[in-house]
Amino acid sequence: MPNAIRIGIVEDQTKLLKRLLDHLRYFPDIDVAATAQNGAAFVERLAQMPAAQRPQIVLMDIELPGISGIETTHIVTERFPDVDVLMFTIFEDDDRIFDAIQAGASGYLLKDEPIDTVVAAIRDMQAGGAPMSTVIAKKVLSLMRQAAPAKPRDPAESDLTDREAQILKELATGKTTAAIGEALFLSPLTVKSHIKNIYRKLHVSSRAEATRVAMKRHLV
Repeated sequence: MPNAIRIGIVEDQTKLLKRLLDHLRYFPDIDVAATAQNGAAFVERLAQMPAAQRPQIVLMDIELPGISGIETTHIVTERFPDVDVLMFTIFEDDDRIFDAIQAGASGYLLKDEPIDTVVAAIRDMQAGGAPMSTVIAKKVLSLMRQAAPAKPRDPAESDLTDREAQILKELATGKTTAAIGEALFLSPLTVKSHIKNIYRKLHVSSRAEATRVAMKRHLV
């Protein structure tokens, strides 16, 4: 299918990988472009593929032989910035979630999600969203609250307007552009314009980078 979303899967459990492949065959808009059972093999595979054939989204396990899924995510997002990583794991502890976001992951799903939810998350990410399992989203919000500074932020530290700060906070929770517009009573075009300004002011080029910088600087 010409407009199918190209995905990659990095999963060391053979049975789970086969089960995923079997399920995904029923979704014509999903094209599995590459698989690997360890991070090093996957990075090598990406390097060998023409850019137009590389996965657009990767389902990345955390526990992998050799380099971890988090380390692999960092390498992938640094070397192949057009590839988005969706963590797909059994782990939901705070440290792993934060490390995954820091490494460049744009979403985080637990493996017990139904296949329909996994596919919906892939489609959402392709549309610019940052999908997360409900329990993970709650933990991310909790981490953000814990990281919030005790004193009011000085706007000069980030040079963001109040509206841009609002939108950054919504971005960090994984909302799509359309959802942010609905929440703040703005048109999608206006939201996109604000996001462009946010990226410029924070010197980033993606939602994942903006979220990492925002959490590091206590902007959300």
